[in-house]
Amino acid sequence: MIVIDTDRDRLFLQAEILVKQACVEMDGAKYDEAQKLFEAALSIDPGAADAHLHRANLHMLQQKAEEAKKDFERCIELRPDNILARLRLASIFTAMEDVDAAKKQLAAAEKLDPNSSEVQSYYGEIAFTRGELQEAQDYFQKAIKLAPNNPTPYVNAALTVLNTPPPPGQIPDTAEAIRLLEKAIEVDAQFHAAYVQLGQLKLGTALTIEAAEDVVALYDQGLRYCRTKDELKDLCSMRILTIAQVEAAKGLGMETFNMQ
Repeated sequence: MIVIDTDRDRLFLQAEILVKQACVEMDGAKYDEAQKLFEAALSIDPGAADAHLHRANLHMLQQKAEEAKKDFERCIELRPDNILARLRLASIFTAMEDVDAAKKQLAAAEKLDPNSSEVQSYYGEIAFTRGELQEAQDYFQKAIKLAPNNPTPYVNAALTVLNTPPPPGQIPDTAEAIRLLEKAIEVDAQFHAAYVQLGQLKLGTALTIEAAEDVVALYDQGLRYCRTKDELKDLCSMRILTIAQVEAAKGLGMETFNMQ
């Protein structure tokens, strides 16, 4: 049971409740309402680190990078041990192509939690964007070892495999990429990005009608686990296009499937 002894405690509790309400509005895509609630919470308690953290997330959803950056920085000032704020701030710096600032935040986060899979994934993403593919792959593999049930580094590792130039006369290791993407779905059946990447890859490498039809089945599986309308719309569109290609191949009497 929560015991409130002072008026100050009541104000802090009121601010905390407002932040929670704002997060609910944000989850419902009611961004204006969420913004007002965050402002109300911070007017009561300007030192509410969670309010700055979640309002920064709201700014990111609204693609307001500079405003998000300021809120993440304020959150870190109030709570230097907030790893999530440091990771999100690092992603903003990466988008701004300020790699040194991004790595500074990641180094601080890694010091707080040397076994963080997310920290290694962020390092990998920075290396990937800079074209340092072997270094990126090393980070993603380390992230996988630290958190085998985190689907994100599997997808990132697969994309790194596909983007790594093969030796002369060879093709990208699509089998390894497929294995990694299938593993991502195995550890998290709701991970939308894995269905998208795996479906595109399998369709692009399908040699038979049956293989292409397997992609439709994959999308059917993914549709059962969609968490948002956008995810549902995305997979539905990809499923429809795949079916159209399969039907076209059948109509043309093709014995092999190669519509790409």
